[in-house]
Amino acid sequence: MTHSAFLEQFLAKLQTPRVSLSHPEIQHELVGELTSVSDLALANSRGPRVDCIRSLLLLQAGGFERSHSIVQAMSGSDPAYIHGMIHRVEGDFWNAKYWFRRSKKHPAFLDTPIDPFRITDLVEQAKGKPPSPTTIQDLKTEFGKLLDFLLGASASG
Repeated sequence: MTHSAFLEQFLAKLQTPRVSLSHPEIQHELVGELTSVSDLALANSRGPRVDCIRSLLLLQAGGFERSHSIVQAMSGSDPAYIHGMIHRVEGDFWNAKYWFRRSKKHPAFLDTPIDPFRITDLVEQAKGKPPSPTTIQDLKTEFGKLLDFLLGASASG
């Protein structure tokens, strides 16, 4: 999949995965770039899926409030899943699971072992300590698969 030039440069600088509010450190420069870039420059598209892409990237860069405000105003599986990720990062694990239930089995993960409830449990168990390499890999895979799904869906309509 070909990404926009902006997105290619952005992803090269983005530190993932976002485990908590403080890890990795907030990337203020990237948050600023995301708040000012147009939908077309971000994802070669417009519409709700691009809003979800922006929210997901803001979450990963550390723009929690803006990410939350985007998906909170939306409905559907995509924003519900991202909403769950936001609450997991905040350490609000019960609320994260509520939003993952609302998203049902997200289509980005239908043929994958990604389980947001298991990942949430692993992040909760690691609270206050570095997460295991498996948890880090699961979070990276979750982010990558969801981003690819959203980008593919926004390109197709």
